[in-house]
Amino acid sequence: MWLKRAARARELAERYPATREILLFYAGLAEWQATATGSPEQLLPELVELVLCTGPAALQEAARGLTRLPELHAPPPLDFFARAARQPSAISQQCPECGKAPQAGCLRPEGDGLALELVCSLCFGRSPFPRARCPACGESGEGRLVFYSAPEFVHLRIQACETCRAYLQLVDLSREPAAIPEVDELAGLPLDLWAQHQGYHKIHRNLAGV
Repeated sequence: MWLKRAARARELAERYPATREILLFYAGLAEWQATATGSPEQLLPELVELVLCTGPAALQEAARGLTRLPELHAPPPLDFFARAARQPSAISQQCPECGKAPQAGCLRPEGDGLALELVCSLCFGRSPFPRARCPACGESGEGRLVFYSAPEFVHLRIQACETCRAYLQLVDLSREPAAIPEVDELAGLPLDLWAQHQGYHKIHRNLAGV
């Protein structure tokens, strides 16, 4: 699956120039994660080397002098290293529900409509969730969940809660069956920036720190 994520990221990099750099970096990261073996602590030096060679400036700065694996609750950009080093082992264990906040939402065809699954920010596992409820605060009142989209991202949209002001990117598999939610939401960076400019905050940052 890691190599599928890498291939999808490279495909999206050609489609969305505005997010090309981060998508190509993620592709290289996923290719590394595909062959990474050992404990998260053992993987940290290799991850640091990868970031220093190909990563964004903010991650390169954080990587210099990093000798210990940060905790998962570390502030950005240290949380990138905490998650990226742990993901190969977390996913190899096929953790169905590790209790971490969702990175994205996935809309998949079900019957005559669409069902929502939340995509874990650590293991990328998917779990069903009611479409009419906010994943952050549980709000389910009429009109409290709002949706935003843009013509250039036909299979992506923002779901935002007017109660807690949290938002989540949703990836619609009915519009693009080949989409991989944890990769495709990286391409929607302009949607993230728009939502944050409107005063919403993301439930959980992606590996790009957004």
